[in-house]
Amino acid sequence: MTLILQVFYSVFSGLLLTLGIPNELFLLGNPFYAFIAIIPYYFAIRKAKSFREAFLLGFMQSLTTHLCSSFWLAYFKDFAIFTLGASALGTAAQGAIMALFIYVPFSRYPHQYRELAPFSIKKPFYEDSAFRILYFSALYTLYEWVKSTGFIGYPWGTISSAMYRWHSFTQLASITGTYGITFLTVMFDCIVAEAAITLINSYKVFPDYKFEGFFPVINAAKTFAILFAITLFWGNWEYSKPRVPDKTLSTIMVQQNYDPWLSSEDSQTILKSEKLTQQRVDELNKLDKKPQLIVWSEGSLQRSFPGAYEIYQWEPSENPLISFIKNNKVPLLTGGVYRKTDYTPKMVTHEDGTVTTEEVPSYRYYNIAAMFDSEAHFRGYYGKLHLVPFAESIPGINNPIIKKVFSKVVGISAGWTQGEQLTYFEIPCDYYGEKTVPRVKNINISIPYQTAKENKQPLVRICAPICFDDAFTDVIRPLFLNGAEIFINLTDDSWSLKKSSEYQHFCIASYRAIEYRTTLVRSTNAGYSVVVNPAGTVIADQPLFEDSSLAYDVPIYRRELTPYARFGNWLPYCCIVLFVLVSIVMACTFTDDDYIPSERKKPLKLKKSKHKKSKKHKK
Repeated sequence: MTLILQVFYSVFSGLLLTLGIPNELFLLGNPFYAFIAIIPYYFAIRKAKSFREAFLLGFMQSLTTHLCSSFWLAYFKDFAIFTLGASALGTAAQGAIMALFIYVPFSRYPHQYRELAPFSIKKPFYEDSAFRILYFSALYTLYEWVKSTGFIGYPWGTISSAMYRWHSFTQLASITGTYGITFLTVMFDCIVAEAAITLINSYKVFPDYKFEGFFPVINAAKTFAILFAITLFWGNWEYSKPRVPDKTLSTIMVQQNYDPWLSSEDSQTILKSEKLTQQRVDELNKLDKKPQLIVWSEGSLQRSFPGAYEIYQWEPSENPLISFIKNNKVPLLTGGVYRKTDYTPKMVTHEDGTVTTEEVPSYRYYNIAAMFDSEAHFRGYYGKLHLVPFAESIPGINNPIIKKVFSKVVGISAGWTQGEQLTYFEIPCDYYGEKTVPRVKNINISIPYQTAKENKQPLVRICAPICFDDAFTDVIRPLFLNGAEIFINLTDDSWSLKKSSEYQHFCIASYRAIEYRTTLVRSTNAGYSVVVNPAGTVIADQPLFEDSSLAYDVPIYRRELTPYARFGNWLPYCCIVLFVLVSIVMACTFTDDDYIPSERKKPLKLKKSKHKKSKKHKK
């Protein structure tokens, strides 16, 4: 019965966290639920009687959170068995393994005596309530880092994604990344849970000394209050302080809202994109303004480059793409496909017995952000760096057996190839405010700095992470450190068919703007298309799942090297150090015999009998 209750606590914790994460009820999330979501899970882990139980509880909590918050992964057509099924099992396994580590301090004291621990005179540090709170918070933070990193990384379903609406709190990301937000939130949950457990046990075991076990919890609460107050005070100042742009980029963002599964709609998608773009170009022309960049979403062009360039000179037949760019004389950044051909020597034996060497071609396909300058020249591409595991990137796909299995299960025999380098595009823009000067017409992207200075036309250095990329700071940080002045993300999440999917991706991506104090532009197929300033605030957006276009002067700020940009994921590394040190000390020092209850605090039965006698004596 106890195990069933603990499993219920774990599942309930996952449900609460789901309500905190952006969902169909709370599209931008609800911080309140995140601040109580881990309390039931703490109860469950603390009551576990073995590592096997802890493993089960961690598995159930992670599995519930993933399935309930990321249910829309089932809409990824034939890949649902991997996008939802495999990701759910993988995430649950990570949560289960991390639960084993979280359980370590609780495992060293016999379960039947665990209630006495707070009231013991002599006890090891790992039975102190304050330490358990710190340790649990650190290990849960480490869990969210592990699940958000690497090839199978999945930053969805994290506590930080639930905190978007609390801007004074989210500013902490510029120092600690999202992990400081997770740490403080879990710390609050642990304090509440530990206080409740101590209160219950004090009344059950030692009613005359019920306040003595609270001192460690009170100290932890004081520490949290100080850290939290400093975070909110500083965060409010960072969020509200005025930031003056250095430059602006007049940008047209197009949201085509096409069906990503219909490859036959390439011409129709381009025509729709051209129509939506032209509406905004004409509006700006009436205002005597000219756009400096047009952005279309991921996958807008379905034919593969470089060969597709010739095709797009006459396709779509109604208004060829290359002609459209030349007529408007505005650079275009759009999603597309790039194909590289590799030739492998192969020995071939002919019928006459002769042997010759032939070059056998093989192909690599890249999911790209392609750049065309104002004269419609193809200037290069950025290849997506973080591919979706088991959907875009399939381990061992070149193995004949694996290729055959995937071909039968999902109908494919190859995946995308990971991008091989950091790529930037430099295009002309405007100075902000009083620095504004007359624009020089028809400046190509390849313009050297010296020419730009002569024409008094500033440049902006753009990086264009694709879809999943903007959820990973391991992708964005190198792009920023190597000179990016603005992040322009091209995304297509429209296959999910759910608003919660679009907002979950947005909330996670919005932290990149805060972490690096850099403007983030998200141009998507169906949503959520936005411009986010360095404080994480949406300053322009478009409606979800609608044909739409937006013209906006995107602000570009002077680059600021934040603590997080400089030091990266220093907080998770500290959590690793804490875990290693605790494990070493626990293995080398205390045993169960070190727990010596106070003489005045006698076992439960004796204390109850003495208490009853004293009542009779009073009578």
